[in-house]
Amino acid sequence: MTPGLRRCQSCRSKNYVRAGTIFESSRLPLKTWFYAIWWFTAQKTGVSALNLQKNIGLGSYRSAWLLLHKIRNTMINSDRSLLHGEVEVDEAFIGGTRSGKRGRGAEGKQLIVIAAECSGKKRVGRTRIQKIPNASADVLEAFILSNIAEGATIHTDGWPSYNNLSALGYKHKPRSSSTVDPDELLPRVNIVTSLLKRWLLGTLHGRLEAKHMDNYFEEFAFRFNRRTSKVRGLLFQRVLENSIRVKPAPYKEIIARKP
Repeated sequence: MTPGLRRCQSCRSKNYVRAGTIFESSRLPLKTWFYAIWWFTAQKTGVSALNLQKNIGLGSYRSAWLLLHKIRNTMINSDRSLLHGEVEVDEAFIGGTRSGKRGRGAEGKQLIVIAAECSGKKRVGRTRIQKIPNASADVLEAFILSNIAEGATIHTDGWPSYNNLSALGYKHKPRSSSTVDPDELLPRVNIVTSLLKRWLLGTLHGRLEAKHMDNYFEEFAFRFNRRTSKVRGLLFQRVLENSIRVKPAPYKEIIARKP
C-alpha cells in the first residue's frame, strides 16, 4: 500500500514493516538508520553520540544519543551460548579516582562482575560483564548461572561468596593472593577490566550513567567477543538481524530506566 504499510490478503489486517523493531515510531528514514548502524559497527572502538551526529548529519545530539541506545539494545542476544571450559570470574569497580575506602567496600564507584573464558596461555576468549548491587553470594551466583554453562571450571579469588559454586554444578578452583602474585591471580579478568576502562574513557570520555551501564557493557562485550572478525559487514548483518528481534525501546522508556 503506502510506503512501509502492508495489508494481509487473507485477513485484510494492516501493519507497518517497522512495527515491533527498533525502527518503530522513528521519523528517520531507514537509509539513515543503516548508515548509523554501519558507522557504529565499522568503528572497532565504537562512536560517541556527538561523533555520530557529525558524521551522518543528524539534526540534534538527542537524536544521535537515542539512536545509539536503540542500536545497543540489539546487542543483547537472548539465545547466545553460555561461556564454557575454564572461566575466570571476579568483581571490579568502574568510576573516577576518589579518596576513601578501597576494595569491595569502596564508595562512589560502581561494582561490576566480569567473566572471561580462558583461551590458551593468558589469552581471553569471550567475556560477559554486568553491573551488580553488591558482591553477595546470591548476586554472584545468579550472574554465573545466567552466563556460564554447568560443568565449567571457574577460577575465582578467595571471596567467600563463591564457596557454593561446586554445589551448583561447577568445578571451582579458588586462588589465594597470598600464594599467587596479584597480577597473576586472575590475569584474563585483569585484561578485560583494563580494556573496558580504556574504552570507556576513550570512546565515552568517562561519561557513564548508572542506569545505562549494562547497555554499554553489552556493547563492549559484543565488540570484544568479535574482535578477531575480519569482515565488518558480518557485524552489520548481525545488528540488523537483532534489530527485528528485540522489543522497541521508546525515548521515554530509555530515560525512565532505573539506576
